[in-house]
Amino acid sequence: MKLSDLTTDRALDVLCEITPFVSSITGDKELMDTLKAKMEGEGHSVAEMYTYLANKLSSSILLILKDHRDDVFGLLAVLQETTPEAIASQNIVVTLSQIRDVVRDKEFVRFFGSWKQEDGTE
Repeated sequence: MKLSDLTTDRALDVLCEITPFVSSITGDKELMDTLKAKMEGEGHSVAEMYTYLANKLSSSILLILKDHRDDVFGLLAVLQETTPEAIASQNIVVTLSQIRDVVRDKEFVRFFGSWKQEDGTE
C-alpha cells in the first residue's frame, strides 16, 4: 500500500501507527552512521539515506534487519493491513518486495524525509 493510494483519514491513521517504527530505525545512530559512511560524506538527510538505501537495497537491507527486524515487520504489517507475525512467516521474496515498495514510495520518503539525525534523540 502506498500512502498516495489512501484517503486522508486512513493515511493519517497509518502515519500515526508507523511513526514509532520509523523513529526507532531513524533514531539508530549506528545505522545512520553506517549509511552515511557508505554514502561518503556528511549532511545527508534521512530521505537521502533512504533513497540511497532503496537504490542499494540488496546490499543494505541486512543493516536494518539485523537490529530492527521487529520495526520492519511492524511497519510492513501496518502498511499491508496484517500482523507482524504474518509478515515474519511470509515468503522472503514477498517481504523484500514490500520493503522495496516502501522505500520507493515517494510520499513515504517525503513525509519522513524531514527527520534528520541531530543528536540521536529524534
